[in-house]
Amino acid sequence: MYLDELRDEISKARGKHPSLSTIWRTLHRTGYSRKKITREARERNLDKRAEYMYQIGLKYRPDQLIFVDESSADIWFFLVEWAVAVV
Repeated sequence: MYLDELRDEISKARGKHPSLSTIWRTLHRTGYSRKKITREARERNLDKRAEYMYQIGLKYRPDQLIFVDESSADIWFFLVEWAVAVV
């Protein structure tokens, strides 16, 4: 959960609007720390990937391959790098 999401939940539940720094200090004092977010595709499957690479290797030479990244992400994907986690 991100700090701004936590602030929104506190606002809804308590009607209070704490600053992000206040929320962070409170979490830190109770044993939470910042963690770097890693992103991995939910569809990722190592067995399917290995089979695909094998099949492609049978049909094409490396110099015949071109890769295009068609993944999409919204602006938050690039802006948010840290989240809060229990130590």
